[in-house]
Amino acid sequence: PDLAAAGQEEPSILGSLAGSACHASIPDTLQSACLPEPSMHCCRREELEAALSDGARGSCFQACDCPQTQATVRQALDVLLDQARGGALVCVGDAEAFRHVFGDGDLCPGAGPALRSSDGGYMTKRLRGVHVGDPDFAAAFAEFTAHTDSDRWPDDHRDADARGRPKDGAILLSKNGYVLKCAVKLLGLCPAAKWKNVGTKHEAALSCAWAVPGVLVFVRSDSGSVHVVRRQSSFLHVYEIQSTPAAQ
Repeated sequence: PDLAAAGQEEPSILGSLAGSACHASIPDTLQSACLPEPSMHCCRREELEAALSDGARGSCFQACDCPQTQATVRQALDVLLDQARGGALVCVGDAEAFRHVFGDGDLCPGAGPALRSSDGGYMTKRLRGVHVGDPDFAAAFAEFTAHTDSDRWPDDHRDADARGRPKDGAILLSKNGYVLKCAVKLLGLCPAAKWKNVGTKHEAALSCAWAVPGVLVFVRSDSGSVHVVRRQSSFLHVYEIQSTPAAQ
């Protein structure tokens, strides 16, 4: 029947929902995903560096076959341990592997994993063509990871293009040590494992290591702890880099 013709108001969807909610019982809470935990390891810096070329005895860390990749990973580790002033996420991998997972930016919304710049492309532009071993990279990385009250570049920064932009997101490096993308959010990756008592940056590290073939992911917490995440076969391994000698 025509409600308007009958002089009645048509009930709104929101109104019906609100009415039903008033009489409903308290709903059950939602359940957390049941995920496996990664294998956790501890090692010293020099042990990890040696394992890159020789493998690590008594652990699951496989050596990198490519000397160029070995050099890039060591230099990325140097930057994380010696230059970072706060939290950071650095992923080292093959450019085509990143493209295979994230595409080239032309995906339709909701189509799958994607990359999204958090700073309008500022850091990518600043470090394009700058090798991870270059002092200019180290200086920019130190600035990028330095904490501010707003987690943004200062409004009085010497580079006008940086002012007010967010200091957020991952840095993606190719195996030859050059930037593929900086200050980028890794969107749409499925959770792969449960890492207890960590935040979203560490969870993103797990998801990236699982999804991108052959990638090594470095994650630094605001408190200074550094971990390397790597997928080997159907398992995720997390290596905590100890700044002091490991206990015997």
